[in-house]
Amino acid sequence: MTTTHNTASTIVSEMTKAQSPSSVTIPDNLPNSIIDVQNRIHLLGSLLHLAMHSPLHRRYTLNELEEQFVASLIHGQFRYYEVAGSPVGFVNWAWLTDELAEKYSTGEYTIALNEWQGGSQLWFPEFIAPFGHTNAIVRDLRTHVFEKGTPAKALRISPEGDFKGVSQYRL
Repeated sequence: MTTTHNTASTIVSEMTKAQSPSSVTIPDNLPNSIIDVQNRIHLLGSLLHLAMHSPLHRRYTLNELEEQFVASLIHGQFRYYEVAGSPVGFVNWAWLTDELAEKYSTGEYTIALNEWQGGSQLWFPEFIAPFGHTNAIVRDLRTHVFEKGTPAKALRISPEGDFKGVSQYRL
């Protein structure tokens, strides 16, 4: 795993290929090798762990989990956080066009796989920090991922899953 250290948490920004057993040969040209699949399964398991500890996310169906998380994993538009090997947070982002942002801001629209990139509006579809690491995650996003002052938006959703509006931020 590639890790970055700061005082509050260990940040895992991307899963890297582990060493494969010597008895297994994995062709270099396979985009979805068994190692990649194992890393994805590990990350998805960690996301499920986080979701189970979040009042909002524990209500998600498997379909909703797929819609809200998998596209960002495919596009590499996420940060996953661990402390002492245990998951503590996850955040993903999409760059939406003005048209898509207008649809998404209603709380009734799901971003499709091919819509996560290409726009100029930064949105955070998911932010999970059920163990109190929100400030450390925001600090990491401000210092290591996005330029200071970058405008961003997120849907406000109650723990019961009700749409409450749109929050605007400056990173």
